[in-house]
Amino acid sequence: MKIRVVQWNISTMSRPKAIADFIKKRTGEGPEIVCLEEVKRSSYEKLVGFLNPMSSCFSLDLRPSGQDESKARRLGVAILAFGLRVHHPKLLGRAVFPERTLSALIDGIPGSIRIVAFHSLTGVGYGERKAKNFASIVNYLRLHQGEVDFLCFDANEPRHDSMDLDKLVFSPRDKGTVKKVALIMGPQKVHDLTDSYVDYLNGKKRRVTRDPLTVSYKTGTPTRKQVEKRYDYIMHAPRWRVTRCAYPYDESVAARSDHSAVIADFVPT
Repeated sequence: MKIRVVQWNISTMSRPKAIADFIKKRTGEGPEIVCLEEVKRSSYEKLVGFLNPMSSCFSLDLRPSGQDESKARRLGVAILAFGLRVHHPKLLGRAVFPERTLSALIDGIPGSIRIVAFHSLTGVGYGERKAKNFASIVNYLRLHQGEVDFLCFDANEPRHDSMDLDKLVFSPRDKGTVKKVALIMGPQKVHDLTDSYVDYLNGKKRRVTRDPLTVSYKTGTPTRKQVEKRYDYIMHAPRWRVTRCAYPYDESVAARSDHSAVIADFVPT
């Protein structure tokens, strides 16, 4: 049985109807899990209304923002399931902003699927707290080693992309001997998950040497120099094989996000 997984930072400035239309056009006939970041409560409610998933969960239901907290605490992570049922949603409680994380079990196919989604803090606005946030996520992955099927995230990393883990270059703001993000994405990773896009390229025997491998985000602004990055990821466990993985950047931006969606199809190994 094939399952589709979608990862997307939809941007706090996006329009829910345009986001929903994008997802509808790419919804397959089989079961599908959609992980979204930078989701406001009003956007989540509208998306659920437009898309009518079988089941869903939202991080701000688990950790509502306080009346006097900043707007940054009003952005959450949503998981929408089509043909599948979500249960046991949890936050990664030790994270700096736990509401920007979400873990859930998904039922509806043989066996349960554990999916984890998170949105990294930016280095520009949060400095050393970005590395501390990665450390909290690393701790979760250590505790649940071998239990996570899919990891979906906007990492705001790396600085330089590569198909080879030991050639990835991460932000210098993390002063540790081993950078915390490398424990998630690099050669020192503490889990058994694989970068789905790289695995897809390897399966097609395609060797890509450009940096980034493909575009999911552009830093800067249209009036200033923009730099192409691949900040958005799906990673999968060994019990899954990726059959397709795409970054439809232009279509995603046309839907009023500033990040590309990542769309991948998987079958059990």
